[in-house]
Amino acid sequence: MGLLTDAKEMLAAAKQLHDSDVWKVQRPTYYLLGHSIEVALKSFLLANGTSQGTLKKKLGHNLGKAARRVIAAKSNSVSPIVQEYLAAIDLLSHYYQAKELEYRVTGVKTFPAKETLFAFLDAIIPKIEPVAYQALQKK
Repeated sequence: MGLLTDAKEMLAAAKQLHDSDVWKVQRPTYYLLGHSIEVALKSFLLANGTSQGTLKKKLGHNLGKAARRVIAAKSNSVSPIVQEYLAAIDLLSHYYQAKELEYRVTGVKTFPAKETLFAFLDAIIPKIEPVAYQALQKK
């Protein structure tokens, strides 16, 4: 549940930055969205038996890989939502994994719409929560 709590907090912070309408906080907003996606997906995978070692060593900060693992789990409530937003996750993953949201890299970039990422997280977190809670009860 800790990872999912972190996902909720990162999402709330991203929404506050986004709602501020300050142009200079675009990268931090995308970073928070990426981090929220990462820990939400990893929370689901952890609840479904993926080891912390696998999450760290095989998935790292690759949002696309984590998303594909969730899709492969074939969860009726979670996998279709991740599949629906996979293109946006993949687009953000490139910049997130390369740390370009933390350390400025010049050049033209194409990001998914923040509203798309907010919609994804607003849809997925409530679906992951009961899965994570059930896994916690088994321990």
